[in-house]
Amino acid sequence: MGPEEKLFRQHYKSLCHFAWKFVGESSVAEDLVQEAFITFFREKQRMDESENFVRNYLYTAVRFSCLKYIRHEKVKEKYWSQVGFTEEDDYSVELSIIHTEVINEVYRIIQEMPTACQQIFKMGYLEGLSNLEITEKLQISVNTVKTQKQRGMKMLLDKLHPEFLPFIIFLLK
Repeated sequence: MGPEEKLFRQHYKSLCHFAWKFVGESSVAEDLVQEAFITFFREKQRMDESENFVRNYLYTAVRFSCLKYIRHEKVKEKYWSQVGFTEEDDYSVELSIIHTEVINEVYRIIQEMPTACQQIFKMGYLEGLSNLEITEKLQISVNTVKTQKQRGMKMLLDKLHPEFLPFIIFLLK
């Protein structure tokens, strides 16, 4: 066993406990202690190698690393509270993906519709305009609007993958 390994074994557990008292998380404490040892071994030739110096250096390095870590965590916490970020659970993420896929499929099908049908379908179902509002904007009869909306819906339902149908009913309400 070399001198570095002996030094590491001699102080590692107590330094980990010391760091854990600051940060409250054993894996973080272990990482901080390991970083202190790496720094010490890297700079070892420029330091006094007496037992007291080494112990004081390591405890001081671990202490400052812990305080730096805690400050960094507080900054992150403050940032996320200002941004308003909340982690979504797997269910929410899955629903977002499904919603996006359904909408993409709907827009793809709408692009295949004839131009007049496409325009009226978008106005009626996506923009939420009433039949009367569409007739006033396009200067066409109410029956034409109704016919084009029905034609567009039939095309959508015919071309849409069956597993998306429940979502379409939900989205278009």
